[in-house]
Amino acid sequence: YFKHRGILGPPHHFLFGHYKTLWSTKSFSKQIQEWTRQYGSIYGLFLGRRPMYVVSDVDFLQEVYIKQFSSFHSRAIPRIFRIETDGKIHLFRANGETWRRQRHVINPTFSSSKLKSMTSLVNKCITALLNKISQITDDKQKETNIYELYKRLTMDVICKIIDFSYKCPINNLFFLGRCAFGIDTDMQNDINNPYLQKLAVLFKTDVDDLLLFRLANLIPFLARPLHDIVFGLENVRETLVKLLPVLNDYIAEIPALWLMNRVQGVVDVRIQSSSTSTKRTDLLQLMMEATRDNMTDPIDDQSMTKTLRPNELIPNVFLFMAAGYETTSTALAYSTYILATKQDIQEKIVEEIKNSSWNQNNNEEEAYEIATNLSYLDLFAREVLRMYPITSKAMIRECNTTTTIGGHTIEKGSVIQPDVFTIHYNPDLWGPEDPNTFYPERHLVKRHPVAWMPFGVGSRNCVGMRFALMELKLCLIHLLNQYRILPTDKTEKGFKLEERVVIQPDAIFVKLEKRLI
Repeated sequence: YFKHRGILGPPHHFLFGHYKTLWSTKSFSKQIQEWTRQYGSIYGLFLGRRPMYVVSDVDFLQEVYIKQFSSFHSRAIPRIFRIETDGKIHLFRANGETWRRQRHVINPTFSSSKLKSMTSLVNKCITALLNKISQITDDKQKETNIYELYKRLTMDVICKIIDFSYKCPINNLFFLGRCAFGIDTDMQNDINNPYLQKLAVLFKTDVDDLLLFRLANLIPFLARPLHDIVFGLENVRETLVKLLPVLNDYIAEIPALWLMNRVQGVVDVRIQSSSTSTKRTDLLQLMMEATRDNMTDPIDDQSMTKTLRPNELIPNVFLFMAAGYETTSTALAYSTYILATKQDIQEKIVEEIKNSSWNQNNNEEEAYEIATNLSYLDLFAREVLRMYPITSKAMIRECNTTTTIGGHTIEKGSVIQPDVFTIHYNPDLWGPEDPNTFYPERHLVKRHPVAWMPFGVGSRNCVGMRFALMELKLCLIHLLNQYRILPTDKTEKGFKLEERVVIQPDAIFVKLEKRLI
């Protein structure tokens, strides 16, 4: 197939294609990097019998993500996830007009005005983090795995942003006070928080490693029966628990379904209370209102109903919950590692903060403006994400219409997988400074539009990118304003990368020393 197209690639099995190698490798990203070194910037793999182009040619990718987006608007997702479940589909999975409609509805949620309104809630969560850190730094010799603290922070932020201040059901119990998704917001002090535990399980599991998913990808006609088995077993579980509630402690729910069921409970309470309670402006409320407001976009060439359907609400809230947890905490962990090992860069950022009008009494608009306009901090964040991209699998695209790019005919159904690490470390794209060197100032130079892609590129880039960067910057400003981040022996040894849903460090150990004011 590829040979006839003049494209190289490693040898493959007639049935498995390259799945056997990809399933056995510890790092998908490192494996495709190694093949790129052998076979060039465009080479071919087979996912079973399905052709996949692995690409580090940025001009080719610019066609895919931007210029010919209409031919590549779909993500190539596991076949089990393609099975329609009563329209319960979120933005990440959606394709075509469904994706376009959802994106139009959700985009305004992350506008500058909305982000400003979220700043005070993010700052409250960061204050809780600093309080936790102050307890740790009482012991001046103690080092801490700050990555674990960041995970609790980002989960806390999600719960504040999708705020819920009513009585919230948790396993038939009720907690009073401020909570979101039915979660006690003191979670930064509670390592046994069930939401943190469920999300941890979710991100430790790469669906590509699960036997049922592998079978469905390898033998497409099995996708429907395997899908029905997975969700059929969950229905059996629900029935058994209703008959014998005590079984709830012995038969675990699938983590993703557990989370969505809790979100559904919160939404139900919010709907019931909407007529008697003060109207809210949080993310959940914006999405709920989008299920009722039937808007049309006068700017579009083709008028389109801009409404989020009721059965799309829960999946999209769940998506925000999952996407905002491990990704931002991982970016913060990498940032902290760099700050600990490069004290000169840390002091540059501290000096920039001091020279700004930042203080603890800034209102939400001032805090937002300062955080988003600290130029060196922005260069720093961009360089962290260049050297440590959080994911590469999320950038994968499926060809929806047969087309031609650079003389290559890309057939409908083919898959395009960018080699993100090769792109991010390409000296032709990121020189003249060595791309293996951490050098924030390299981002002062205008680069190719596809040279930097930690959040994706084009119309299907990460909808929450601006929120993630705002959260990261606010956290670093607060932290560096109060603490000096110091390396320990464990920091100097580095960390091991673990690639599942995201590419994450196993741990980031640092020592935090209170700054003298």
